[in-house]
This record gives sequence, C-alpha cells and structure tokens, in this order.
Amino acid sequence: MSLEIQSPDQLEELVKQLPPHLRENYEKADRQLREFYGTAPGVTNLLRMWIACGTSSQIRREFELAVFDVTKRQINPNEGGHFDEDNL
Repeated sequence: MSLEIQSPDQLEELVKQLPPHLRENYEKADRQLREFYGTAPGVTNLLRMWIACGTSSQIRREFELAVFDVTKRQINPNEGGHFDEDNL
C-alpha cells in the first residue's frame, strides 16, 4: 500500500482498506455530526482534516501514548509543542 496520495479518490480507497477498528471513530464522528447538525463531511474528509490539522507535538504524544504506554506526563508542552516557564 503506497502512502503517496495523488488524488482524493486514492485517499477514499485507502480509507476503505482500513480495518474496521481504525474507521470506527471517524464513522462515529460522522454519525454524530449528522445527528447534531444535519450534515457531515463524510469519513474520508474527516480523516483528511485530522491528518491536515495534526501538529508534530500531537503526533508525538499519540505515539508515546500508544507505543510507550505513557498514561500521564508530568510536564506537557504548550500547543506549539514547546516547554516554557509556565510548564515548570
């Protein structure tokens, strides 16, 4: 499976190939948006928005939580991913 996306249709095909447990949260969010607002962008566009909005610090944190089984950090970086005096 290639990670290079040439067009939106390719991303849609990749979404279809995801195992159900990986699509589940996007499908749930899509249903909730439709219920609350009467419309939703669809699973593929929700996934595209998630990918586009992820910062390096968020991605790193998700990796740490998943791979290193880190459940709570004593000091968290600010939204920019940097530690400052307010964190100490």
